[in-house]
This record gives sequence, structure tokens and C-alpha cells, in this order.
Amino acid sequence: MFDTKLFASRLSGITPYNVDTQKYKVRLDANESFIQVPEKLREKLKNALSDFEFNRYPDPDASALTSAFCKYYGLSGDCVAVGNGSDEIISILMNCFADFGSAVMVFDADFSMYAFYASLAGCRVIKCPKSADLQIDFDLAQKTIKQNGIRLCIFSNPCNPTGKIESKADITRLAQSCPETLFVSDEAYMDFSKKDESFLSETEKYPNIIVLKTMSKALGCASLRLGFIISDDTFTRMFKAAKSPYNVNGISQKFGEIVFSEKQLLRQSTSDIINSTENLEKGIADINIFKTDDTYTNFVFAQNPRVKEIFENLKQKSILVRYFDIQGGSLRICAGTDEENKTLINALKEEAAKQ
Repeated sequence: MFDTKLFASRLSGITPYNVDTQKYKVRLDANESFIQVPEKLREKLKNALSDFEFNRYPDPDASALTSAFCKYYGLSGDCVAVGNGSDEIISILMNCFADFGSAVMVFDADFSMYAFYASLAGCRVIKCPKSADLQIDFDLAQKTIKQNGIRLCIFSNPCNPTGKIESKADITRLAQSCPETLFVSDEAYMDFSKKDESFLSETEKYPNIIVLKTMSKALGCASLRLGFIISDDTFTRMFKAAKSPYNVNGISQKFGEIVFSEKQLLRQSTSDIINSTENLEKGIADINIFKTDDTYTNFVFAQNPRVKEIFENLKQKSILVRYFDIQGGSLRICAGTDEENKTLINALKEEAAKQ
């Protein structure tokens, strides 16, 4: 057996990210797009492989992909860098832009992997609790940052797993009041939002605010593992110096470039996901056993005293959603196809009949 004393001490309390790999008839647990790539686009992707140079290293700057991303979102290429999923970007930020032993602030509740990567990098993780309505308490956040000398503060907006959104004005005030702290706004779900609270096109104005984006949600390409970091050009140059030279494989770069060229298709897919989420939200609200709030994502965050039991009962019916131990227990339910939503709603009606 491998001697665990040879591990770095900071690995002692870390456990792998839990992913349920069993087969389920309905999977609404991972916040993926339910829309498959259409056949016409599949043909383009397949044709792109006909003369693909498998023997060559990929473009270290992912220049064509970056250009396609910028054209889609209306940005300058100097402010964007590409990662092997947002996970790699977050890991680089923790390892290279927060010194070993420095303080990183996350919010409770928020995406659990922020604290994971900070701990892995040897940072001190400071958790700032949210208010009773699961919004950021900006006065408390400012106080926590100043008391703990926070080097980096990272959060998702809209929030995974609560589906709530914070205003750009509040985030701006916090960032300006703490100029020595780097603020990372993970906008993976902003494409679904009914409110535009994005910093995507304004990072040049705010040098201590950077934005993360992904192709895994609204753009429906989770399998490509493509993430993007947007900041001013100075920070982007530093990030490119810190990452691995060939961090994004050539096939993902090429496929991502092609997908971004299908602007009308992507906009329609995003609209279809929003409509599905609204239908799911209404269906769950009509059952009247869950506490839900408006969502700005592609999922519904639902609370009920019996959610742990309901979660297990859904699994018995081959329906997988995500359980969180937040405020007595909560379910995060991703929007699916009409049939998947219907199956889920019918199962929840059966649970409502037990109350």
C-alpha cells in the first residue's frame, strides 16, 4: 500500500468530486443542455476531422477558437484566454494568482469546487455565509475581506446551486472598496439570465474583476471541456504565461470554433432551454409542496423538509436530480426535454400525495 505520508499534508482531508455514474432513465442532475448537436452541425464536425493534423501539437493560444468566442460575444481577443474547462482555469488561478497560504474567500452556498481547488493549492479557505434568502451579504463580504486579507474572492453569478443572481452594481462597489483583492465572477449561467448583470464586456474598466465563461451550459458542449477567462490584457498575458503550453486539445479547439460560428442555432438552443426551465419551474410550483424562487439559470432550486426522502424516492424511479444539504435540504433540478420534465413532475406529484 502506498505510504500516505508521502502525500502533501493538504491532501489529507480531500475527497474526490462525487459523480453518480449509474444509468438513469432521466438525468437532471448535472446542469447540462438537453439539446443534442443537430445532424447538419455533426456533419461539419465530422468533415473537420478529414484533414485534421493529429500528429501536431495544438495551437497554444487557441487563436481561432478565441476569435470565434470573441465574435460570438462581441469582445476583443486581447482580453480572452482558453482553458481545458473552467476547472483548469480555476485551478491555475488558485495556484498562480493566490500565494501559498494566502486567504481565498468563497460563499456559502456556492459551487463546491472553488473551495476544493483553493485547498488543493494550499490556500486558506474563508467561507462567507450568505443571507437567509441565499443572496450575498455585501456588507459582511466587505468586512470578511478586510479582516482576513483576502487575496482572491470567487463566486458564481448566477449562482450554482441556488439559481439566484447578484447585481453588477453591488459587485462593483465591493470590488472598488477592496482594490487589493481579485474578484472572479463565474458567469457560466449568465446566458440564461432574465437580467443582464454581466461584466463580460467591461473587464477593462475593472482591473480587479475577471470573468469566467464555459461552453458546457447554454452552448451545449460539455464534452468539449472548454472554458474561457476574460480580463484586461495585462492579466490575460500573465494567465497565458502560467498555463500549460498546449492545455486545450486540437479537436476541442476546432469543434468549438465551428460551434461558435452557428450563432443562430446557439441562440435558439439557449431560448429553448430557457423555455424548458420556465415550464419546469411552473410545474414544480403548481405541485405546491416546494419553496422555490425565480431562477436565472437552467435549473430550479427547490426546498422541502422531505427533500432527502424525495431525492431517494426519485432515484428508485430512475430519476436523478442533485441533493444539497442547504437550509435543511434542497434539490437542484435541471431543465430537460418535455418528456423528461413531464416524467419528473409526475413523480413529484406522487410525492406530494404522500404529504
